[in-house]
Amino acid sequence: MSSKGLKPSEKFEQRIKRIHDLIEQSGSQITWNDRLPDPHNPSQPRQIDITIRREGKLTLIECRMHKEKQDVKWIEELIGRRMSLNADAVIAVSATGFTTGAIAKAKAFGIILRDMHTLTEEEVSSWGCLTNVSLTFYEFKNVSLVFQFARNDLAGLSIESIEEYLRSLPDQLYGIFEKVCNRIDEDNPKRHPGKITAQLKNERMRIAGRPVVAIEFSTNFTVRKQELRIPSVVAYDAPGVEGSKRQAFIERVDLGAFEITQSTNNVFVVLDLSTVDIPANSKFHTVDFDFGRVITMHGCEIIGLPKMQIPLDGLFISFAPVE
Repeated sequence: MSSKGLKPSEKFEQRIKRIHDLIEQSGSQITWNDRLPDPHNPSQPRQIDITIRREGKLTLIECRMHKEKQDVKWIEELIGRRMSLNADAVIAVSATGFTTGAIAKAKAFGIILRDMHTLTEEEVSSWGCLTNVSLTFYEFKNVSLVFQFARNDLAGLSIESIEEYLRSLPDQLYGIFEKVCNRIDEDNPKRHPGKITAQLKNERMRIAGRPVVAIEFSTNFTVRKQELRIPSVVAYDAPGVEGSKRQAFIERVDLGAFEITQSTNNVFVVLDLSTVDIPANSKFHTVDFDFGRVITMHGCEIIGLPKMQIPLDGLFISFAPVE
């Protein structure tokens, strides 16, 4: 259920779905962008933002992400939708809250209201569950790549032809560093700093029509850590419920579409790594969370792994006959 390429309103609906994935009872079936048959017009299914089914009961969740508070008109539409689709309950979710009239109408007709409340610094402190988030990178220095060929394939080769190959197929270079990072993890992931030398074989590269037999790789590396901020926390519950006492909380991390949704000790993470600013000559390694307590991770959606930034002019590239 990737949120990449979705409209803001659809991302908001998926955010609400993730919340209900955490707060609903075990055995509930929660579906985003559902289609329900209209009992009075079966050939025309009705689109519902989110549905919850459990033990034969049907709850509809409709979401609004408008600039203004939602008024009585929308509540009246939802009352009719509940009757038309024979639903047991309807939850109306507004990103900007409800008017006084809408709250009164919803209470009179049993429409459940939910809104989003941005916690103040004092409410965040009283909530006491702020997550510490950090990214780690492998930073490489003094990188040497020696491409090995059969001796009778050396004639006519040049450093320029190898660099042109790597420039035209950058994923090949990224793949080399990926394998080296795996070697670092296998050998001793806590080395800080360290040095690694590796011989990579069977890379299936052909440079200037000549097969590469092996690559001798050596580099110094350092593990770098970047702490991330959480500039805002949004809480989900009924209008009027105090911020720090709400059902669910969404921490917004200062890194694109990076959100941590939690309710009690249940957690769902969505992170967009395509916006990570990778330092030069570095590769993203891990993202680490410190929740300060034992949690149950209900899901982790990762969007777009960041590309390495490896300038060729910072590498020592050569070629030699295979021994």
